[in-house]
Amino acid sequence: MTFSFNKSRPPYPYLSAEIEGSFAYRTVKDRMPVILTKVIDFLCRSKNEIVQSSHSEAAALEDLKLIIGKLSKLRSEMQTNKTLSKFEIDCPHLQDSEKWNTELIETKDSAAPCWFNSPWLLVECYMYRAIYYMFNDSLYLKGFDPFSHMKEEAFFVQKNIICQLASYTNGLCLKSNYSSSELHVHFMKLIEICLWGNRNDLSLSAGNTNTEVKSNSFFDDIKQLNSHILVNNINEVWLHMEHIQNNPYDNKELSIIMDNSGLEMVADLCLAVYCISHKLFDRVNFYVKKIPWFVSDTTCNDLKWALQYMENDCTELQHFAEKCRAYLHSNQFQVLEESYFTLPLPYHVMQEEDPKLYKKLCRSQLIIFKGDLNYRKLGGELCWPSSTPFKTFLQGFSPAPLLALRTIKAEIICDLPSSKIKELDLLDKDWMTNGNYGLIQFAK
Repeated sequence: MTFSFNKSRPPYPYLSAEIEGSFAYRTVKDRMPVILTKVIDFLCRSKNEIVQSSHSEAAALEDLKLIIGKLSKLRSEMQTNKTLSKFEIDCPHLQDSEKWNTELIETKDSAAPCWFNSPWLLVECYMYRAIYYMFNDSLYLKGFDPFSHMKEEAFFVQKNIICQLASYTNGLCLKSNYSSSELHVHFMKLIEICLWGNRNDLSLSAGNTNTEVKSNSFFDDIKQLNSHILVNNINEVWLHMEHIQNNPYDNKELSIIMDNSGLEMVADLCLAVYCISHKLFDRVNFYVKKIPWFVSDTTCNDLKWALQYMENDCTELQHFAEKCRAYLHSNQFQVLEESYFTLPLPYHVMQEEDPKLYKKLCRSQLIIFKGDLNYRKLGGELCWPSSTPFKTFLQGFSPAPLLALRTIKAEIICDLPSSKIKELDLLDKDWMTNGNYGLIQFAK
């Protein structure tokens, strides 16, 4: 069975770059071409270093030139609203070309899908899948991540805060007999840390790693930003956590559908370390991306790189990395890759499109969906009225109790009355796209 954006008429229009002035329009018109330009510039500037590891530098250099040409062509096609091309060759690592090509054929009521006329989710995902396809189609540069240098630079910029988070979490693990109220307080704080760690998104800044995070005020900022959490179901989440503790599950699983690497990834690790060390869960599953995605999304290689880096840095980072390694070795942490997370499909069709993944998620006692892209997929990329209840927004997607943690960077939202929207519009005209406001939304 194949899902397409027009298989059944959705209750509301899709977010699309067709609407001039919308964030989707600005993304396709400005941000996405800038990202491609930065990748092209990096490949041109660093070509000698990139091909050095190949056993045939001259042939690898030719591969690189071809890729740069293809990236330039993709940018031009985007800017001139050309048709999205089918993927001619499948990638063994993904085996998703058939699904992609069916989406491209069936979208827009069978009209040819174009950059500015198709659902935003489709075209934005397409760009990153096309970039991967170009490298995978080469002889000598398969598996190359053109965003890894940006992610590593962002980690260095955020390092002081990352050290603070590691130190804080290490301290929480020193004591083993917290009361229920103490467990509650620390859990809530870590959830808020995970939320606000989501502000650092390289696809939003078009790959700009120079946006400095003020290390001396991060924990203070979290306190001050409490009023910026527009929907906060944290108390409902803790009631559910108490339910988990009071019931004899064979294996208590937390699944985190991850978003950004760097600071946000470390924040997710902090929550996981706390949950395992205090037996709130028996296992944490980290779902990462199979391929480089949306510039800063976490891949398995990003996680490996970060742990290796921390193991060779300050004492606090070393101790934190050791805990993570120990939980990985004991299988209390599992790092998982699934192709569904790099398809342009919303989550309410997962049970039909990928029943194995859906069944796997059903084993969790809690699933945390991180960030804006996951939120867009939870809501099917639709222009929902802001007051829509979260459960309606999910369109029946309910493999397990789920928690959405998201700083708002796209014009899609639910559970917020129209009066609050008007109030926010007066306070900050960019509140839906600048990441200064957050959501903690829970559904059982």
